[in-house]
Amino acid sequence: MNDQLTFDDLRAYQAGRLNGPARHRVERLLLEDPFYADALAGLEAMQQTATPTTQQLANLRDALQERIHASATKKRLWPLWIATTSAAILLMLAVAIYIIFVVAKHPTRQKPNNKPKTTLQIRHINSQMAPLQAYSYH
Repeated sequence: MNDQLTFDDLRAYQAGRLNGPARHRVERLLLEDPFYADALAGLEAMQQTATPTTQQLANLRDALQERIHASATKKRLWPLWIATTSAAILLMLAVAIYIIFVVAKHPTRQKPNNKPKTTLQIRHINSQMAPLQAYSYH
């Protein structure tokens, strides 16, 4: 069952053009949802004025569009560069805090020097043989 009312449903209900089950559905929705009751009261108030309903709806749409455009001025909206700059600064601040408080407390371990000892011995032998090479016979 359709649980939504349209403007045409409310106008037909107010004019008495609905049959039994359709009228019952509209009355049930009016009792259950205060929004629909307010909409029906507003429709009745609009019809008591001299202007036609379609013209009133057009006026309401125009007024709504004006309010939307008035609220979206440059004063109220942040330019994109301010938002991105703020996000970048917050990211850098978070990284700096992480480095200061987390990484600084856990110093990195130095790797042990696993160089083979033979290279040290060869250098030592080469340094001792250098004077001998100067006297070598060819």
